[in-house]
Amino acid sequence: MNTDNITPGLVKKHFRCSLFGHRYVETKKINLHFSEYECTICKTQATNDSRGNKITLTTELKEINKTLFYLNLKKQFLSRFYFPKKER
Repeated sequence: MNTDNITPGLVKKHFRCSLFGHRYVETKKINLHFSEYECTICKTQATNDSRGNKITLTTELKEINKTLFYLNLKKQFLSRFYFPKKER
């Protein structure tokens, strides 16, 4: 009985990433410090941690990034329309 559920194409993609490393592309900019990335080869998603290293994106981290994104939008909106910089 074969219990291996991984397709051969997926094994080749993961093998290439494990041998040469991932090729991450930025998919979403959260704020100045955090971004979400996706590997073009194996479609693995990653994000930055507090030290700037890339770690795999879990559902908990995805929710944290979503909250940070909306807080950043709110901050930009408030600073632009309600607290504009005074011109001299």
